[in-house]
Amino acid sequence: MGRIKLIVLLATLAVAAVGTAQADPGGWGPETPNFNLEVVLQPTAAGPDKGFGLVKFRQPNDANTTIYLDVWVRDLLPNHTYYVQRAVDAIVDDTCTGSNWTMPTLGTVTTDDAGTGRAALVRPLPASFLGVEFDIHFRIAETETATSGVLQSGCYQYTVSQ
Repeated sequence: MGRIKLIVLLATLAVAAVGTAQADPGGWGPETPNFNLEVVLQPTAAGPDKGFGLVKFRQPNDANTTIYLDVWVRDLLPNHTYYVQRAVDAIVDDTCTGSNWTMPTLGTVTTDDAGTGRAALVRPLPASFLGVEFDIHFRIAETETATSGVLQSGCYQYTVSQ
């Protein structure tokens, strides 16, 4: 009887392990500290009232320090190219004081006839950044050297995964 219980237990654990692997096909995480972010972009005073955006900021669990950004915007100007930017500061205190928006621009997102756009961007980081924590915020700007954006996020904390 003890063998049957052991076999059932091992089978249950195997099924649970397969389910967990299938639930996380991209190898993302862990989530504590913040290795992956879901960033909400809201309109600024310079932006359209109904504009909105999301940035999925992801780093896979691998030996690289490559960040993947899935950017989505809506209700912006139709058929227009925008710049995806970020600013960081090394004082992790929930107050994003970084203003280094254009160094570097992360990439661009171009909207369609309805003002919706999507971009898949990649940002490699130096290996020396492993374990570094920082405050980060994002914006969508009309020009590469804009002094403000049309959409902007709040302040998030991020740690480069080791």
